[in-house]
Amino acid sequence: MPSLNQPAGTLADPIQKRMTGTLVMIIFSLAFAFISHADETSPEDTDDETRLLAGKTLITLERNDDDIINVSGSIYIESTPEQIWAIITDYNNLAETLPKVRKSRLVEDNGDIKIVEQTSKTGVLFIKIKFSSIVEIRESFPDTLSFDLISGDFDVFNGRWLLEQNGNTGTFVNWSAKVKPDFDAPGFIIDAVQKRDLRQLLEVIRDLSETGTTTSAAVMNTEQRE
Repeated sequence: MPSLNQPAGTLADPIQKRMTGTLVMIIFSLAFAFISHADETSPEDTDDETRLLAGKTLITLERNDDDIINVSGSIYIESTPEQIWAIITDYNNLAETLPKVRKSRLVEDNGDIKIVEQTSKTGVLFIKIKFSSIVEIRESFPDTLSFDLISGDFDVFNGRWLLEQNGNTGTFVNWSAKVKPDFDAPGFIIDAVQKRDLRQLLEVIRDLSETGTTTSAAVMNTEQRE
């Protein structure tokens, strides 16, 4: 029989730890189910170009053995590359136009080479992740923009934007990158959030470009929820 003088909570500690661990796993499972459901797409028999022209947003993600994530997303926008370029290169105002971006500023402008500092925040339910980065951006107007990590909360972060004009007014937009965060979070959560956030990013850019507005309603709604 335990002593009456035994410190309060001693016997409960292992139970509390197990309950806490179980609760954390339930939260992660619910979060994963939530964002996975949001990212569900029905299988299609048509090719990617046909799906894009039909208004689909295509996202692919693969995780390598070294935990580097290869992620890419594509969308079709009824705008010219020049119009889309103006949105994604407005570095000092990205926090007002793009989802998840909290701060963005142009640090150095060396012509076609830019240095940009950004802070972003993402997550699901009450699991929030905040991360910062400084990247070197190489611009090749109006179709290619590549970026490479200088410093920040990533071990690997590099990729590119590719804008391919289709006819006189339409553009296929592709974003692809290799990503390896250096912060701790379950891999399945990072993967699912990455896919969801990339989808939202592309669709907000489509909204901004096709409507000619400077602030997306989707961005405003996202900020109100967080």
